[in-house]
Amino acid sequence: MSPRPSIKDIARRAQVTPSTVSRALSGSGRISEATRRRVQTIAQELGYTPSVAARSLVTGASQTFGILAPTLSDPYAAAVMGGIEAACLAAGYHLVVASTAGDPQREIQAFRVVMGQQPDGLIILSARAGHAYEQVLKGIEVPVVFVNSTQPGERVFSIATDNEYGGWLATRHLLDLGHRRIAYLGGPTAGRSHQARAAGYRRALQEAGLRFDPTFVLPGDGSLAAGEAALDHLLAQDAARRPTALFCYNDLSALGLLAAAHRRGLHLPDDLSVVGFDNVPYAAISLPPLTTVDQRKEELGRLAVLTLLAALRHEPVSDIRLRGDLIVRGSTTAIGNG
Repeated sequence: MSPRPSIKDIARRAQVTPSTVSRALSGSGRISEATRRRVQTIAQELGYTPSVAARSLVTGASQTFGILAPTLSDPYAAAVMGGIEAACLAAGYHLVVASTAGDPQREIQAFRVVMGQQPDGLIILSARAGHAYEQVLKGIEVPVVFVNSTQPGERVFSIATDNEYGGWLATRHLLDLGHRRIAYLGGPTAGRSHQARAAGYRRALQEAGLRFDPTFVLPGDGSLAAGEAALDHLLAQDAARRPTALFCYNDLSALGLLAAAHRRGLHLPDDLSVVGFDNVPYAAISLPPLTTVDQRKEELGRLAVLTLLAALRHEPVSDIRLRGDLIVRGSTTAIGNG
């Protein structure tokens, strides 16, 4: 059996000192990006895996980050996790992951279980527990990063999409195409993402000089079924005042609507222009391909890990807001083009 490769083996191959290798793999210290990449590439080629137990004895750190996610089956969550995993691998960290099924009580239970594993930091994706965190975060000594939600705390940080801007961007696109009767299919009503995207929708209408019509805001929960129900609601309205365009809280509900429209023989985007939010992989291959706001999901995950690493090095850390990009595909068209 071949001996397990060590930091010294990597240092010899990279022609650097073992301490430089250690800094490159942990993401700490001031070394050039070229050296960091060369060391990480050689480590992967040699099949190097850090000894967590050894590091813990020397540094008092577990080299582990905890992750809480509402679900790992949702394409959005999976993409953010991809960014988290890549950044952790590069830094030599392991993950302890817990799925909460989007249930606030289960989320707090999972928080306590994961913290019992003594991770060096914690990332919470799309938190649902809200004010319950005010108590459980008290006394926490490790840094905590919330992705797409916020909580107060001395070592608590937030990495989030600028949802208000994204909602404005999606609605502005429909307005630029000439649409004036634009509906919004919402998400979980208690969620800050839904509230911010709805605020962006309203701001775009206001800037265009249009009156906000509350009957054009449809209830939803971000599911495929919500999209199907939204289509039923729209088709039940009088054709003369029916919306000609719809901005959906997320891609999943938009894809549910597109599928339902296809089954009913509707012609999209001629009968209805649709914009989603997330840019999940399926959005590019739907019928028609879905116009959407790209959240830069992998970047959210990567920045969450880098924030934890910086906090552990006691470097200045601040909250980050990422602006998404509009991806125009075949589900939107100018009014009257049909």
